[in-house]
Amino acid sequence: MTVGGVVAKRVGLGLVAVWGVLTTVFALFTLTGDWVLQEEVGLARWSGASETSVETLRQEYLASRGLDRPLLDQYLDWLGNMVTLDWGPSFATGEPAFSLVVDAATRTAMYVLPAVALAVVAGLLIGLYAALRPEGRLASTGMGTAYLVFALPNFWVGGIVLSLALDGVVGESALVFEHLLPVLLTTTALLGGYASYTRAYGREYATAEFVDLVRAKGASERRVAVHVLRNAAIPVVSMLFTEVLTLLVLAVFVIEALFGIEGLGLVLVRAIESRDLPVVLGGTVVIIGVGVVGSVVQDLSYRALDPRVDTGSR
Repeated sequence: MTVGGVVAKRVGLGLVAVWGVLTTVFALFTLTGDWVLQEEVGLARWSGASETSVETLRQEYLASRGLDRPLLDQYLDWLGNMVTLDWGPSFATGEPAFSLVVDAATRTAMYVLPAVALAVVAGLLIGLYAALRPEGRLASTGMGTAYLVFALPNFWVGGIVLSLALDGVVGESALVFEHLLPVLLTTTALLGGYASYTRAYGREYATAEFVDLVRAKGASERRVAVHVLRNAAIPVVSMLFTEVLTLLVLAVFVIEALFGIEGLGLVLVRAIESRDLPVVLGGTVVIIGVGVVGSVVQDLSYRALDPRVDTGSR
C-alpha cells in the first residue's frame, strides 16, 4: 500500500472513531439527568419559588442551551458543527468554544511536548545501556531509578511540593509550577515505559548473531548500539503511540488539576461539571485527532524504519 493509501485509510478509520465517540458523548449528556438544571431548580424551590417560576426557569435553561428542540435536530446540528469546527459559544463562559479549546490545548502542549521528548531520549539511553551492559551497576541503577520515578504517584509528589511552597519552604514561582514541575512529572509518567521497552527489545537483538558479527569487525559500542536500536525501534515506536497516549491523558488531567494549569485537561473537567457540551465535544475532537495523527505517524514510521513492513496488511 502506498503512503497516500496508508494515510487515507487511517484518516478514514479516524473519522469513524470521531463519529462514534462524539455520538456516545452526545448521548451521555442528552439522555441522562441534567445535574446543573437540577441544582438550579433545587435552589429555586429552596428559596420559595412557585412551581410556575420553577417551570419557567426550566424552559429558559433548556432554550438557552438549545435543548428544547427535538433530539434528532440537536444531534444533526452538533454533528455538523463538529465537522465544520463551528462549535458555538461555551455554555458556561460565552466564549467561542473553538478558541477556548485551542488555547487550552496549546497550554497543555507547552509542557507535554518537552516532557515527551525528554522521556524518549532518556528512556532510549537508559534502556539501550541496560540492554548492552545488563550486568553493569550503572545499568541497574538507571533502570531502578526509572522504575522508581514511574511508580511514584504524580499527585503525591506534586502535592508535597505545593505543601512546601505554602509553608514557605520553597519559593512560589510561576516558572516552576506552570512549566518545570509539569514537565518533570509528565516525564516520570512516561520514562519507565520507554526504558523498559527499549531494554527488553534491545536485549533480544543485543545477543543476535549479526551483533556479534558487527563487534567482530571492530565496530565501536556506539555503532553496535545504533544497529540494536534500529532493529528494536518498531516495537518501541508502537509503544510510543499506543500505551503512552493513555498514560499521557491521565497524567495531563492529574497535573493540571493539581497545579491549576488552564490546559485541556482542566478545561474538560470544568466543562463536564457544568455540562458545557460545546467544550466537551471540542476537547474530545482534539484528543481523538491527536490519536489519529499518532496512528498515521506510527504507520509511516514503520515503513521508514523497515521497508519490508506492509502497514496496509496489518
